Amino acid sequence: MKSILLTRPLLDSLNTRNALKKHGYKVYIEPVFTIKHLQPDISAYKFDVVISTSKNSVKAFSQICKIGDLPIVTVGNSTMQTAKDLGFSDIVSADSNVDGLISFIKNHYSIAVKFLYIRGQEVSCDLKKRLSEEGFCVREVILYKTIIKKSLTNRCKNLLSGNKINSVVFFSSQTARVFCSLVLKSGLSHTISNIIAYTMSKNIADSLKSIKWKKIITSRLPTRESLINIINKNY
Repeated sequence: MKSILLTRPLLDSLNTRNALKKHGYKVYIEPVFTIKHLQPDISAYKFDVVISTSKNSVKAFSQICKIGDLPIVTVGNSTMQTAKDLGFSDIVSADSNVDGLISFIKNHYSIAVKFLYIRGQEVSCDLKKRLSEEGFCVREVILYKTIIKKSLTNRCKNLLSGNKINSVVFFSSQTARVFCSLVLKSGLSHTISNIIAYTMSKNIADSLKSIKWKKIITSRLPTRESLINIINKNY
């Protein structure tokens, strides 16, 4: 049986694990960081539309703000579904990556619209700066931070050293960078040469290059469905 290691926070990984198990994979979960929600006061913020590029930002936002009919534009369908599940009703998805989201906003919104960009402490792209350069009014608020694990669990170390993992899946550049650093710290980088990495974007793939993989494969679209499809195709 082919085995896959997931590196996202536990709750996010559980849904992906269930989807992969339906295809017959043995799935292990090794979160490389945990999420801590912050509680900023946004009562004085004036905005027309919310921008979200992650499920965690939507989850944190729902805890500090009355949702009502707030319009929200998300980077992808996964974040859109999370928003729906939390009670948002006026949602639109760019169904793309950050570059696609910027193009979507340019094509569908007036520069008179005031945006609130909700995000985590670390982001791979300065969305506020890029939209501001296009003439849009964007205010951002940091709603969560990631607490990085200091080391891999003993179970994960044993799985790697025992060649029990065939592939590792990455949904963000941050998880890719952190996982690589923890592998190097554990002295297990030599085990990675037998493992395939699956990623959602070129940026994530580039974040894996500090160690040598058997192969790095990127999905056609930055979605979980596309990632699972590419995994099935290569297995």
